[in-house]
Amino acid sequence: MTYLQYHLVFILPPLLVLAWLTWRETRSGQSVAGEFRPENKWGWRTLLLFPLIPLIYTTPWDNYLVYKAVWNYPPERVLGRILYVPYEEYAFFLLQTLITSLLLYALLRRSGPARVSLHPWLTRWGLSGLWLGVAFAGVVMLRFESTFYLGLILAWAAPVLAGLSAFGGDLVLGRPRLFWWATLPPTLYLWATDFFAIHAGIWGISKRYTLGWNLGGVLPIEEMMFFLITNLLIATGLLAFLHPVALERVNVLRRVFRPWQGFLLLYVLLKIPVPLWPDGFPLLGTLSTAALFLAGLSWAWEKVGAKSLLLAALAFGFGLAVEVLGSRTGFPFGAYSYAGAPGLSFFGVPLLVPLGWFGMTLAAAVLTGGRAWLAGLLLVAWDVGLEPMMTAQGFWTWTDTRPLWAGAPIQNFIGWWAVGAGLVWLFGRVAPELYQGAGRGVWGVGRDQAPHPTTHTLQPTFALAYLLEAAFLPAGLLLLGLPLAALVTALAMGAAVWAALHGQTTARAKPSQAHERV
Repeated sequence: MTYLQYHLVFILPPLLVLAWLTWRETRSGQSVAGEFRPENKWGWRTLLLFPLIPLIYTTPWDNYLVYKAVWNYPPERVLGRILYVPYEEYAFFLLQTLITSLLLYALLRRSGPARVSLHPWLTRWGLSGLWLGVAFAGVVMLRFESTFYLGLILAWAAPVLAGLSAFGGDLVLGRPRLFWWATLPPTLYLWATDFFAIHAGIWGISKRYTLGWNLGGVLPIEEMMFFLITNLLIATGLLAFLHPVALERVNVLRRVFRPWQGFLLLYVLLKIPVPLWPDGFPLLGTLSTAALFLAGLSWAWEKVGAKSLLLAALAFGFGLAVEVLGSRTGFPFGAYSYAGAPGLSFFGVPLLVPLGWFGMTLAAAVLTGGRAWLAGLLLVAWDVGLEPMMTAQGFWTWTDTRPLWAGAPIQNFIGWWAVGAGLVWLFGRVAPELYQGAGRGVWGVGRDQAPHPTTHTLQPTFALAYLLEAAFLPAGLLLLGLPLAALVTALAMGAAVWAALHGQTTARAKPSQAHERV
């Protein structure tokens, strides 16, 4: 049997039955999504356009799988290929999505109106945190051949499920029974057809990259996980998109989403491919730090206008100058060299270094409300993780005779504190309004400057960049096989964040207490 015949026998019949059922039940004017989403136009539009999302998102991942020979397709079983993937596989992305979607819609027409979970914080943020943990576990699995395929599945799908859960986990699990009825039957059916296809040799799964736990000696547990998690993605995405409350949340996001947040998101996304492409770390690291630089510049522009350009030039220029001086003279950081550093360089210094001096210094400055001495400590805590990370990647080499941590002497950390604190102090002199009102701490008041902030008027500040780095840097060290460095970095940056946030709380409390005494 060929892959095309597999589609004709196993995939098209249930799809045609569900399509006929949908046509039969909606031709009289009934909403395609029932009472769950009475607005018929939105229901049809979502049904028809939604399959394009998994097609776009899955195509690079699928090509990588075939390129790595995790999946293989005998040439005589397929019609042809686009890049590494057969035509029929691209069709499968669409067909599976339509089958699960049509089943979900059929269930929606037989159920009542949309509901919201009784435990929204648990079903949104708790579930999101759980999926992020699963994603990290998947990234760790990429380091080992036997768990490589399972790691690819989890690292690819779990971040999306985390995002969907954060946006609307309470909307999706407002009808938990409906959710599972839409997810499990197509999963069980596809397990059965996959069992047949592998046994018949239509496609194969590499033994090298799997655990060897096979149902009936044929179906790998990784394949079972793949179909379960893809159907979870479809059902979660559709229920989140269709729920009437979703539009309200989208409108809130449209009001509060700022350009700097887009750059910060890009900064995070550029970190994700590193475990799959370790040799690309110099390029991805430079691009990610450039995105951080642009995020900081965009945020500062909203707060202080054209002065933001001066702040960026000041931090970039001063950071570059002190690194050129330090790498050539040993002052103020100690004896080190950038010789042989990968990636783009500027005056012998990797470009990401001066870019980072602006981006992370600004984040530390905002998080501490402009308290230079404390912001300097936040930057020292960041460097605790940078030293083992960047020396392992070959960005710089220490030759100091008095190493304290990862080859760096205590002079290095004193120098980091002095340079960081000095920059934050200069920021305050050039643009004192940077630390006033909405510009302080993790949260600030929205552009309307509402006197009584609500969840709709509060917006994250650029301090969020430091919190993200505090999460990603220890994780990166752990993936490099440096658990002690990861632990020390997590403790150092965590303590610095606590000190900054505690200081913000104390600073806010003092005016209130003074008012009470009056």
